[in-house]
Formats: sequence, C-alpha cells, structure tokens
Amino acid sequence: MSKENSRISVIIPIYNAEEYLPSLFDAIETNTFFEGDEILLVDNGSTDNSVEFCKKAAMRKPKLYTCLSYSEVAGSYAARNYAVKRAKGDILVFTDSDCKPESGWIDVFRDNIKKGIVLAGNIQIEIENNGLWEHFDSLAHLNSEKNAKNNRVATANMAVLYDDFMRVGFFEKRFSGGDYEWSMRAVKNGMQILYLSNAVVLHPSRKTFEEILKKEQRIAYGVGNHAKIHKKSGFLLGVKYILKIFKIDTNYHYAKNLKKAGFSKKEIRAFHWKFMKIRVEQLSFAIKGYYDKDARKLGLK
Repeated sequence: MSKENSRISVIIPIYNAEEYLPSLFDAIETNTFFEGDEILLVDNGSTDNSVEFCKKAAMRKPKLYTCLSYSEVAGSYAARNYAVKRAKGDILVFTDSDCKPESGWIDVFRDNIKKGIVLAGNIQIEIENNGLWEHFDSLAHLNSEKNAKNNRVATANMAVLYDDFMRVGFFEKRFSGGDYEWSMRAVKNGMQILYLSNAVVLHPSRKTFEEILKKEQRIAYGVGNHAKIHKKSGFLLGVKYILKIFKIDTNYHYAKNLKKAGFSKKEIRAFHWKFMKIRVEQLSFAIKGYYDKDARKLGLK
C-alpha cells in the first residue's frame, strides 16, 4: 500500500479543551495529508467553547476535519470507540487535544505502519517553568519509550492499522488507562509494539500539585473501573492501594531524581508529604471508580 493510497484517520477526543485547540490545529496542519485522510474531532460533552473551535476548523478545512459528538459515556476511551466506528481510514492515529504533533509526525507513521504492529510515538513533556511538579510529571507520566518496552502505548501518540485494531477490539470504557490495557491485550493477541523516536508530539507539563493530584485521581479511578469490569475483588483493590501508601521506596526514587534536578531539601521534604496525600487520594478514587461514581461530578476531566 503506497503512502498516497493509505488513508489515515486521526482520532482526537475533546473535552473542555478550548485553550489547547488553536495550538493543536496549527501543529497538526504542519503535517502532510492526502486525499481521503481525515481528522475526527469527537466532543465528549464539553461545557466551554471547544465545539465552536472544532466547527470553525471543519468550516475552514471541510475535507480534513469532521466534528462528532458523543456524551453517552463520560470518558475519552468511549469517545475514541465512537470515532473508530465512523473512521474511513486504513490507519488509525490517536493523539490528545492538548498535544502538539511536530511536522513529519504523520509521515513517520505512514512509513512504518505494518500488519501486526502497534506504533508508539515519542511523547515529550514540555517543562516551561522548571517547577518541581513539572519535573515529577516528566518522571512519572508518559515515558513513551519505557512504556513501549513494557508493552504499553499511550493514545497521546499511537498508530495501528484499522483491521488490527478491530482484531484486538475496542478500548475498555474506563475513564483512564484504557490505552495501556488495550496495548497489553494487543500483545497477547500476537502484535508487536514499535517505538518511533521521530514521531513526536509535545505534551504540556502539569505545573502544580493540584494538576498532578487530578491526574493521579483519574488514573486510580480508571483502575477501579477496570477491576469492576472484570469482576475483581473490591477488597483486594483497596488492599493494593493501602499498601502503596506505605511503599516509601517509590517516594525516595522520585526524591533522588528531584534532587538531581536541583531542588532543595526543604522542597523535597514538602514533596514527601504531598506525595503521601496523592497515595491516599489514589485509594479513595480507586474505590470510587470501582463503584462507578459519576466521574464528571467528581471533577475528573
């Protein structure tokens, strides 16, 4: 299949992303798209002006952008599934509304896509203010090369043939972590993960403790969703997260790296206390996810 004959469907879930969308559209349009390629923007119940931004993009380039709306289930993976069902491309490419793909991103995927392969792109977290929580974010989240070695791929930067995706099946309709569960399922189905360092998207760093806490709440909530879907023990789920509270070696792993980054002993002591709060919140939100508490009412994005 030649580059020009392989149609691409880029799938981007949208939820209250108006601050990021202009940069996303500017960045993604530095890439080369051929006739029949499409970008599916699937809104998942935004309450800001995200839908208007998407509609303007579709009016400006109607052959490239398609606006979809899905709010039956709150969550980016349910929204991605909805878009996949409507995708016309031979190749599915996934990224997020707050990402900025670099020029050549699509070409790298086109050149490397093969049957039986999941492509994991390079996700670079942008550290802007050199803050402690920005550095923690870069240490704890979206290490795409390391994740690929562990058979996990983030939908912030991923590509797969449509037929291979359908062979593995849709994402779990969980609130967070559906990409890692899907990619591990893909490997169990005989697929391989290939990391591409030159397929780059930039991802904004989380700059405050509050942003990091929200991220960790969301991840734990998704783990609770997964346990419920697979009829696992809620008691054992709680025990798992209680034990994590006292797993101090993790604290010191992060503290060691933060010290290397130049943060003071006082800053690192404060980090230890706040990291303990993160662990407690993980326990709370894992249980909330298990009992399927309303994610939007909990303030999870």
